[in-house]
Amino acid sequence: MSLRTKIALGVIAATAILAVTLAVLGLQAKEELDKADLRRKEKSQEALEELNKRTQAQFDEFNEQQHKRAIKSIERLVLAQLDPILATPKSDIAQRLSEDLNGMDETGIVTLESDGTLNFKAEKPEGSRAGLTKEEENVAKHVFETRQHEFLGDVLFVPYNPDNDKNLKYLLRLKLDIPPIKRPDPVKIPPLEEPQAADLGPLVVAAFTTLALAMLAVFVLLMFALRKFVLAPLGTVLEDSKRIVKGADGLTVEGFRADKSNDLETLVAAFNAMVRELNAYKTDLEGKVKSATRTIEKQQQSLVIAQRLAATGTLAAGLAHEVNNPLSGMLNAARRLKKKEGLDERARDYIELIEEGLGRIENLMKQILDFSRRRDMKPERFSPENAFRRALPLVKHRLEKKQLRLEEDIHKDLPQVYGNAEEIGQVLMNLLINAADASPEATAVRVTIKPSDSGGAILAVEDSGEGVPAEIRERIFDPFFTTKEPGKGTGLGLAIAHTIVDNHGGSLRIEDGKTLKGARFVLELPRADLHESRRTKEIV
Repeated sequence: MSLRTKIALGVIAATAILAVTLAVLGLQAKEELDKADLRRKEKSQEALEELNKRTQAQFDEFNEQQHKRAIKSIERLVLAQLDPILATPKSDIAQRLSEDLNGMDETGIVTLESDGTLNFKAEKPEGSRAGLTKEEENVAKHVFETRQHEFLGDVLFVPYNPDNDKNLKYLLRLKLDIPPIKRPDPVKIPPLEEPQAADLGPLVVAAFTTLALAMLAVFVLLMFALRKFVLAPLGTVLEDSKRIVKGADGLTVEGFRADKSNDLETLVAAFNAMVRELNAYKTDLEGKVKSATRTIEKQQQSLVIAQRLAATGTLAAGLAHEVNNPLSGMLNAARRLKKKEGLDERARDYIELIEEGLGRIENLMKQILDFSRRRDMKPERFSPENAFRRALPLVKHRLEKKQLRLEEDIHKDLPQVYGNAEEIGQVLMNLLINAADASPEATAVRVTIKPSDSGGAILAVEDSGEGVPAEIRERIFDPFFTTKEPGKGTGLGLAIAHTIVDNHGGSLRIEDGKTLKGARFVLELPRADLHESRRTKEIV
């Protein structure tokens, strides 16, 4: 039996004894820790529930008090501001109410006719056909009777009597914008009292004692093995070497006889070989670690965006489903009212406004559902250039309107990708629209399509604008986040595009422009055969 085998057997035996002992002690310790953890969880849960109840009650009370204070403050400010307006003569009051600087969102004059009916004329906004609701008419009549101002929500009715007539004939209806006070963010839960940990002192002492005894046993065994199987043979080698040096013939070094295994010689040779392999492996490993680090840094931002979009998409889908049912009923009701005979022109106009507003809400809900839903595509192989060609006619008028030059850098022999060409075309159309909006007139938009290093395809759209600041790049794919002016974007375009690309197994990121020095959106799709195989595994 070789030296290597003998030492290995001794170490294995000592390690086995140590492992079995520590396993028994570990199981006992785990049982105690599990019990302590259960007690800690129960106590923490009770404390958390109690704290949540108290916090919620405090939030509700604080919210109500702050809202009442805000309304009272606004009332005092508004009433103080009304003094110059109430002093305005009847001939000039309409002009005064229509001014933008009076701070009111809507203004109008309510007139009490001789027959007791109320006539309302809106002065702002211009062209408004607003009328008094039934509840507003009741409030207005009460103000005529009491001659005291009165609020109905954010609508203020105030007496207007510039001629100091005995009978009050006019009221001013002023609509204010008193937003609700935002609910405060939940407070941070303070650290809970730590439960008393299990007493593991005896177990620790026993473990260390057993470990010390086991290590002592290993040491004794190794010393015995070292003395008997290493030092003794080396002593023999030394004695025989000295006798050979003195000229004795017919002697051989016992430790290196041909009929025995040369353990020491083998050990040195194996160690030298191991060092060489380790040096080579270390050099190769350092290169792989650097490459992996660069890859992780590039993909980290995409991973964070994907997780945020997944959470937001789940929330958006739930909200959209909850809104769609009552929305459909309201749309149907509005359409039936519109078809009803005998409606006057004003009522029909109001119904059309309601129908138009509900329709816009319905379209927005559809966009939210499209963003959050992983739709079943009809996948097929297609060329990325064909997807670009299908999207280009839909945005060509935008480019021509701003006199933008389209630069194309499309490589030949592009690999095919796998998925839905129409959806990828939708992504490219969105990127081209954003590039056209961001680029100044008479500049350029650049499209690059080339093979990727992984065998797929890269589609990049670059604009001539000012780029996207670094501080908002992490939010650029968030739903409802947009850098466009109000009314020019919903903030769903890039979020939907990111979802479509993710469903295709690709990635969408933003970079600094290389040629036009603006923003550069890079869409990378895997090669067709790779994505097909992944989809096959998911189906199986």
